Amino acid sequence: MSIDFFKISKFFLYLVPLCVVVVSTATLFPFIVGKYVWFRTAIDLAFIFFLLGLLLLQEEAKEHENRLRKIFSSPLTIIISLFVLFFILAGFFGIDPSASFWSNFERGEGGLQILHLYVFFLLLCTLFKRENWLTLFRVSLFAAVFLILYGIAATALIGGFVGTFHDQGGKLIADSFLGRLNVARFQGSLGNPAYVGVYLIFIMFYALYLFTETKARWRKNFLVALLIFYFLFFWLAQTRGVFLGLFAAIFAGVVYFIFSSRGRLKKWGIGILAFFVAVTSILFYFRDTSFINNLPGSRVFQISLTEETAQTRLWTWGSALKGWKERPILGWGPENFSVVFDKYFDTRHFSPDKKSETWFDRAHSIYFDYLTETGILGYLSFVGIFVVLYVLILRRRKTIERTDSKLKINKEIISFQNLSLGQKSLIFAIPFAYLVQGIVLFDILPTYLNLFLFLAFANFHFTNVIKQND
Repeated sequence: MSIDFFKISKFFLYLVPLCVVVVSTATLFPFIVGKYVWFRTAIDLAFIFFLLGLLLLQEEAKEHENRLRKIFSSPLTIIISLFVLFFILAGFFGIDPSASFWSNFERGEGGLQILHLYVFFLLLCTLFKRENWLTLFRVSLFAAVFLILYGIAATALIGGFVGTFHDQGGKLIADSFLGRLNVARFQGSLGNPAYVGVYLIFIMFYALYLFTETKARWRKNFLVALLIFYFLFFWLAQTRGVFLGLFAAIFAGVVYFIFSSRGRLKKWGIGILAFFVAVTSILFYFRDTSFINNLPGSRVFQISLTEETAQTRLWTWGSALKGWKERPILGWGPENFSVVFDKYFDTRHFSPDKKSETWFDRAHSIYFDYLTETGILGYLSFVGIFVVLYVLILRRRKTIERTDSKLKINKEIISFQNLSLGQKSLIFAIPFAYLVQGIVLFDILPTYLNLFLFLAFANFHFTNVIKQND
């Protein structure tokens, strides 16, 4: 009996989303090290078994080789490949190539990480079919549940589950479980509440997509319960930038739904959009009232450019722009922002009379990070990923309508067009959440992982093309 190396490769790809649950208390950075070790090990093993399949399974290898060639001709794959190329080149031509490629023990990012993410993307595009994607989404939902359960255990101060529920003097910030859950922003097993929100947005996307794929009522009810569960802890993370991202995604998805639907569906879409805009406007308008301020998680409504964390980011972005002007083409290299921050330090960060954040190793914005660290080439290729994605989504729809109406030969049947309107709206919406939250946050492994997973899923729908000769 021959060994199906491609199936084994898929198995290790299924294990990748579980990395978010890993917390390695034996390491200096418990919320980071174990995750990237798990992630890289799973990717390396998946890649090894994929190569063994190409070498030893001739018939199946031919199919996957053809698939791989088709993937590399995809505009989305091309622009992602350019981004990875410029990212690596920026490291080699930066001020510290070693740091750019290997990163450090605390962050675990850099060129080595981006190469693993690129392999992850290519393997998913090559090996996965519809049922495999649904399985991967289910594994991701499973991982998210355990991420949250870990955070609950840490909040309850169960031994062995680490969290940050003490002030700087070591005193408990609240005596009760609910008190700690309300006062401290929820961080799950990620170690930072800022990233729980964006991670759970992707998870809620997977749950919604699975909801549209299932017909069984009990499964739909279960997914609705999961969505409520995820949203509760999304709210408790209280990350303002991510909330703005969610609002942007909902708005974009509903607008796409309206313009792509007709008749009663269009009216429903307009009604939902009007309700959404009205509710969010009311909440933000009355955000300073005692009623809103007493709501758990009311921090998300306190958005202002004059607020301290907003000011420190603005000062840091100014330093980033000065650094980019000095090295505009390929930047300073990934993982080297701290050098830029030190060289162009804004003295307003230093306030002796109050507690303030005076050191940054990231610009706290994906846009300024990529601009400073990878230069204009890396920045444009990164932005180009989303330009290409939306061109594909919008252009493909028009192409199909045109060819169908004229009944031309070589008619393309593209899998994206076979999706329901709700599924298309979800795919259209989710990048808005990432791009808006990225204005004030930088990428870490759980975000990168889900971004590349989503891009591979989208690419699957644009490379799965069947041509018919009538």
